[in-house]
Amino acid sequence: MTYYPANLLEKEHNENMTSVTSNTLFYQGHGVILARNETPSAISVEQLFGMHCHGGGATMGAGPARTRGMILLETVMGRLEADDWRLVRSDLARDGFTLEWEAQSMPISFTSRWACDVATDVWRRTDAILNSGDTPIVITRCLSRFTFSPGLYEVYTQYSSWCRENQGIWRELYPGGLRLTCEGGRTCQGGTPYLCMREKEQRIGMALHIVPCGNWTIRASTPTALGTSLPFAVVECGMADDDLRFALQPGAVLGMPEIILHTLPDGEPHLGAPLLHQYLQKTDLASITPEAPIVFNTWFDMFSYLDVPRLREQARAAEALGCEVFVVDAGWSPGWGEDSAQCGNWHEKQDMAFRGQMASFADEVRSMGLGFGLWIEPERIGPDAPIYQAHPDWFLATNPPFVPGHGQFYYPDLTQDDVYAYMFGELSRLIETYQLAWMKVDFNFNIDRDPYGTALMRYYTAWYRLWDELRSRFPSCFIEGCASGGMRLDLNTLRHADGHFLSDTVNPFHVLRIYQGALLRLPPGRTTQWAVLRSVGSTIPRTGGKPPEQLPDTIVTPSGAGWTSALAAEIDFAALVALPGMFGFSGDIAGLPHDARQRLRQYTDFYKQWRSYISGSIAHLLTPPCLVHDATGWAAIQLQHPERREALLLVYRLEDSLDQRRFRLRSLEPGTAYRITDLDGNSFGIITGIELVERGLEILLPSLNSAILLILEPVIER
Repeated sequence: MTYYPANLLEKEHNENMTSVTSNTLFYQGHGVILARNETPSAISVEQLFGMHCHGGGATMGAGPARTRGMILLETVMGRLEADDWRLVRSDLARDGFTLEWEAQSMPISFTSRWACDVATDVWRRTDAILNSGDTPIVITRCLSRFTFSPGLYEVYTQYSSWCRENQGIWRELYPGGLRLTCEGGRTCQGGTPYLCMREKEQRIGMALHIVPCGNWTIRASTPTALGTSLPFAVVECGMADDDLRFALQPGAVLGMPEIILHTLPDGEPHLGAPLLHQYLQKTDLASITPEAPIVFNTWFDMFSYLDVPRLREQARAAEALGCEVFVVDAGWSPGWGEDSAQCGNWHEKQDMAFRGQMASFADEVRSMGLGFGLWIEPERIGPDAPIYQAHPDWFLATNPPFVPGHGQFYYPDLTQDDVYAYMFGELSRLIETYQLAWMKVDFNFNIDRDPYGTALMRYYTAWYRLWDELRSRFPSCFIEGCASGGMRLDLNTLRHADGHFLSDTVNPFHVLRIYQGALLRLPPGRTTQWAVLRSVGSTIPRTGGKPPEQLPDTIVTPSGAGWTSALAAEIDFAALVALPGMFGFSGDIAGLPHDARQRLRQYTDFYKQWRSYISGSIAHLLTPPCLVHDATGWAAIQLQHPERREALLLVYRLEDSLDQRRFRLRSLEPGTAYRITDLDGNSFGIITGIELVERGLEILLPSLNSAILLILEPVIER
């Protein structure tokens, strides 16, 4: 029950509210409790999702300043926190509140808005700083703060690197704490903007997500509590502050990165994911393209070697497979590989690939019933690119060079109007010239530091505006984000693109684990994922004593981000790892045997029927995420659409000695009977929702590294 003391609701907004008894209940609802106390800041968080916070009132007033207050602000004029702020306004509502403070020593104010989605109890905190003076104020640190009462805590964080994205672990929050941040302007390189916290041996916890606009940081520290052996836990998050020198002009407002908060049932991150998904699907991602066409991308066929006759064969095979878009990846323009200094020259090669005739090839692709797409990396500019030679003042240098021995790269200063107009014009030219149905926008280098001192906020604000304008002008062109895979797969990027590539590794075992980790931060059906396959013929001997001519073809998939080594692939496993994302293919599909292509066609037909369901679904992780190299055990994901009654169950057996396992499903209608079938229409019986939730469903997979898809549909009584 939400509690609002009537006497507080009646107070004027500008009243100095410091005269009431400490720790008076001020607001309670949806997992958040605020209290009033006898300090100038007056209001503090007392509980977050059952976790006790440090209120800063008389009973805990002995705590140091860094354990109190909702913000840490540092400027060249000094540091502000805790009692340096005076509360001047409070607005309360049943779905949130807004609080405003003024600094007592300088002309600056701080507003914190907390909004709750009452259907999920997911909160969004939006903080802002206003310069109310008549001279600029240079901000060097600006972090939203959460303080937890003395105790022993654990934190869950994700490290993220190339082909190793979203790798999460729990660790104790030791004295000294920890600092998370991203690297090189890539918001999910180094870490992801996400932290979970729980008190040790307690079955409650909370998750915190930053919605970054540029470089970000999360700091979890353990200030010593006076009079006790246990430390506080303080979490501060916001813009990265390594080189921050943000000049806030008079009358201007600095919007700090939004923060999304939600509970962790039983203190487990994967159990909190469904509520987050439900929230994001109807808020941040509600206006994003809900369905992606099935794509074939050329990269894992012959990489940047583009042979037109071979590409025609792949396009015909892609059409027969049920693909809807054919995307030519890197290799069509200068700037890849040996001529990387030419990167940024987005005109066709004249002596290789299409030899200037790619528009004609695009027409051929469209005549087959496929849309045509291109790869581009617009943010990386080499020193020999014509545009750099003509306008070196338009670009900023990366320092040091990203790839040793490949010279210096540059990136566009999108804060300049002429540069922004040029970049928008170039991307528009490509879409119009080749009538693109898909543009894959890659990002394969590090931007490094921000010369403007804004933690790249100015750059990313312009970059997101450019994407939004492109999508508005060309609504039929699917804009896919990529950053060496998932190095920029954050929520803010995802809400400005139509989809984002999950990872450069296409090893299905790796992809499964990386996808599990991504589901802790993002809903399903929003990342592009490929089944990458090729046949090596009947060259691999099998047991059974058959001669080579009687052996079946062996299908393989890369063991990482290339074909240096490969793994034998089970068709269903590879397809079902890609299916719960935005489904696609790469590799040599033209060389696959007929039965393999027929099987894959079943999956494309299924995806077309269910893709709106998948893209709008929430995911229940029936098994916790594991690290990328863990190929043991089983994994299971249950997809449900908030507005539909069916459910999809995807189960994967990895390297496990048991050939069957029981999974308890979630959030089904207890009294409803569900008919359960697989992709081929085989029946697995009719079972009630309450049985599936309480007793579970037994899954038999006789082979290692195999998978199955089950459809649960309510039985309609007549």
